Amino acid sequence: MTAVLRIGALTLLALTLSACMRFSADLWISEDGTVDGEYVVALQEGAGAALGGSDREASLQILEESGLLDPLTDIREHGFAADGMAGTEVTFRNQPVEALAPTADRFGVTREGDEYVVSGRASAISEEDADSLEGASLSVSITFPGPVSESNGTVDGTTVTWDLVGGPEELTARASALRTTSPVPAVLTTLLVLGAAGAAAVAARRAEVVRRQGLRRATRGAAPAPATRPVGASPARPAGPRRP
Repeated sequence: MTAVLRIGALTLLALTLSACMRFSADLWISEDGTVDGEYVVALQEGAGAALGGSDREASLQILEESGLLDPLTDIREHGFAADGMAGTEVTFRNQPVEALAPTADRFGVTREGDEYVVSGRASAISEEDADSLEGASLSVSITFPGPVSESNGTVDGTTVTWDLVGGPEELTARASALRTTSPVPAVLTTLLVLGAAGAAAVAARRAEVVRRQGLRRATRGAAPAPATRPVGASPARPAGPRRP
């Protein structure tokens, strides 16, 4: 990001007229060094008319004045409306991370080896202008490929979020540029395989025990086989009394 929202005359007028304003920058940095992003600027519904246009037109003009769109190519602009606010939503895809490089007065993102580093001033908002931001919502969120090792923002997984109103003067973060795979799924897979193998072994042993028990019962219940005599032999005669 080569610029953060600059509080210019048009923006201050919008804040005064609408009593509230929304600005959000959501960035997703990939392992391959490209960035997807979404910028939203919105005013209280109807405030754009006092600025000489629709809410969408006035919000887009504010975003253009911020300089955020200058280094980007192939952007897509859509109307935005939510929670009584209306404005513009600009999205972009596959931009080089170099477009986010920090400047002397604005924070940005650079790659250092296998890490992405956020550094620089939070914004160009002066102390005098800060009083006009009461009721405004200005935030930046950056999602990295890998885990965050340090940050002065709010960390949720691999995402860091900063509130630009009342937040730190400088934004800092350091995160892995490499996507990491949690060892938990691999451990679970191993346990499942071992469990399945153990269950199969137990089932095989039980089947063998049942088979042997069946053989023993069959052997015990069988009738003894009749005696046999050689072929051609005469049946034995009972012995009678001997003659004198």
